[in-house]
Amino acid sequence: MYQLPKALPDELLLSRLIRFITISGISSSEFLQTCFGSKRISLHPFLTSGLSSIAKVCNEDANLLLKEQTLAPLFCFFLPAHSQKLNRMMFSNNGAKAFRASQLASFGSGRSLGLKLCPICVQHDLVTHGVSYWHRSHQVPGVDTCGYHGTDLFFHNLTQRQRLIKRLLPEHGIDIQYSSSIECKVARFSNRLLRLLETSDRIVKITDAYHYFLKEKGYLTHSGRVRRKVVMQEFCQCIANHSEKNPAIIPRGHTDFRYISQLLGSGSHHPYRHLMFCTWLIGDVCKISSYSQELSVDIDCSAEKVSRKESIADKCLAFLKAGMSMANVSRETGKSRCYIKRLALLNNVRINLKPKLLTQPVVDAIYELAHSGFHRREIARRCNVGIGSVEQIISNSPGLTERRKLCHFESTRRKHRLLLFNHLNFNINATRKSVKNDCSAAFFWLYLNDREWLEKTLPKAKAPKGRYHRGD
Repeated sequence: MYQLPKALPDELLLSRLIRFITISGISSSEFLQTCFGSKRISLHPFLTSGLSSIAKVCNEDANLLLKEQTLAPLFCFFLPAHSQKLNRMMFSNNGAKAFRASQLASFGSGRSLGLKLCPICVQHDLVTHGVSYWHRSHQVPGVDTCGYHGTDLFFHNLTQRQRLIKRLLPEHGIDIQYSSSIECKVARFSNRLLRLLETSDRIVKITDAYHYFLKEKGYLTHSGRVRRKVVMQEFCQCIANHSEKNPAIIPRGHTDFRYISQLLGSGSHHPYRHLMFCTWLIGDVCKISSYSQELSVDIDCSAEKVSRKESIADKCLAFLKAGMSMANVSRETGKSRCYIKRLALLNNVRINLKPKLLTQPVVDAIYELAHSGFHRREIARRCNVGIGSVEQIISNSPGLTERRKLCHFESTRRKHRLLLFNHLNFNINATRKSVKNDCSAAFFWLYLNDREWLEKTLPKAKAPKGRYHRGD
């Protein structure tokens, strides 16, 4: 059982492990062998996986390690589609799968793996704590500015496969340079967001949050479309002074509408893109917290509405089974007759009606014709009813719609097979190319839906003659 040094403010988990092997004298290979059963495990700097094993050996809380000492919460916030898998892989001992779940490989950051430090933070840590350490907020991909002091972060490239190295701590004496105002704002927003995600259990969907704040600021039309021209103009004006160290994460101009469309979509994008857009659109991290609280209230209200709807449906069914008329059920529940009738048909509950046209024999005849695959218009003509009545009976009969789709598929397949078969009978010397040209519709439908039969039926493919073929 190992005892790690107490976590310092905003300290990375890898930094605690480095301080531990530096102070204790235990080699990194010995520590890895004890924790993971292998000396060849390579720990990622800010997405350190195997948290369950580390927590077990070091008597720590794995959830606290995940939330407070890695960047996994930030990736989960901006990648909700991959959040569950990323969390699961972070607790397991498979760092490669955790790296793939974070989508880091697809972002194209243009920089090798390393650690970043702020010279002023190093001086402050040495004076306050007596030791320098790696800050978690400095390691956010794309963030090259300290959110506390506004200075450029110095990048320390990690060339070795093993990152758990003794005395690998930030060094002082590096020249201090300052960043632009927009980069400072993004870094400050990133720091506050990380602190918010430490205490937040509910992860909101970032695209829903974007639409909420876009609507709040008047960037959506009445039909819900995004005013992309206005958004891109004001967004590019806000980040005009941003450096172009990594052009892939900066818009190419105010006409780069694809940039905003991608962020509002469901794909995976560089987290710094989201941070820049959030800094401009939201500004204050507290607004995300208030939006999350409103969302939880809305979810609770919608759950109550669903339960209320279910109770009303049960009440309607109970009244109908008791023999009450649709008119009385409508007056008791406030639901329309159409709703009550559809509910009864879906649950096979007989209604006390005296229909003039849709009598039970007519309904049975419609069902039989629909089951046989007749067209709705033909069924309506034969039964002397409207097409809407036919469609209602078909949609309320379980499994009938799927049966009719299958009938339609079989009919289309028979038609195309017969067309191709007749063409081959009348054209004995036909080739595959001529069949494709003369019966293109049938050929391509069968190619997509019945390829095995098509390959058996078509003439055998002839060998290509080649460019320099000589005739006999």
